[in-house]
Amino acid sequence: MWNDREAAVAGEQIYYPSLGGLLMDSILTIDIQTDLQEVDQTFRSSLLPWWDEISAYLPIVDKNLGSKLLPVMVINAYRYLGLERDLSIQMANLFKTIDFASKIHVLVKDDDEGQKHSQEMQFTILIGDYIFGRVLKLLVETQTDHLLYMFATMIGRINEGLIIEHKFKCGLEQVLIQTRAPLYHDAFLSAAKMAQLAPDSADIYGEVGHNLGIALELFYIYGQKTSGHTYLDRAKELLLLLNKNEISQFESLENLIFEMDKNWEVA
Repeated sequence: MWNDREAAVAGEQIYYPSLGGLLMDSILTIDIQTDLQEVDQTFRSSLLPWWDEISAYLPIVDKNLGSKLLPVMVINAYRYLGLERDLSIQMANLFKTIDFASKIHVLVKDDDEGQKHSQEMQFTILIGDYIFGRVLKLLVETQTDHLLYMFATMIGRINEGLIIEHKFKCGLEQVLIQTRAPLYHDAFLSAAKMAQLAPDSADIYGEVGHNLGIALELFYIYGQKTSGHTYLDRAKELLLLLNKNEISQFESLENLIFEMDKNWEVA
């Protein structure tokens, strides 16, 4: 039986359904569910005209709790700063699209792992590249192309992390920092930039996302209670450093952290 570290290096997830279900039940309010439905519709329409071919890869996302949590976190990050609902949905779709493309690329293995070069393998690579390319179009459509450098850097970091994960033995936390944390960090940082927070506050908000994202995945996917709570505590500390005048009346992140704390006590 693999331990958590070995499973992470092999690209496998140790999904704890009871913990993940507990979180999803507590954070999927009616308005969040409505927003997520719209994110899914936007995701589908943004990948036309190749949706029928791309949809064959959807089971990868459907069984992945991290891919389900990410859009929720993006919506919460934008809502917390009082940004418009439509923008939060568009950005949740952007991050979902990047996440989806990276997971498709992970499907491609080398000859040493028994996967021979074939037309199917070529198609998988091309589909992943196509989806990454759609991100550029989405940035223009949402009038957020000024974030292009940030997104390009994030995609580069994730792909580099996937190479490191594939070729070297890394601990679970290092894998998450390389391949998952950039998504959460830049989701929060992009929200801060769109809300025109002061540079120092924007950096802090990005670090909130980094720590909150790792905490979510360590605990709810891999069952790492102690190390996950360390990141959650850091996210709380950083959130308190933000200027309250720059934050909207929404308390979505405080509510999320409260629910996470409660779930930690139950586990």
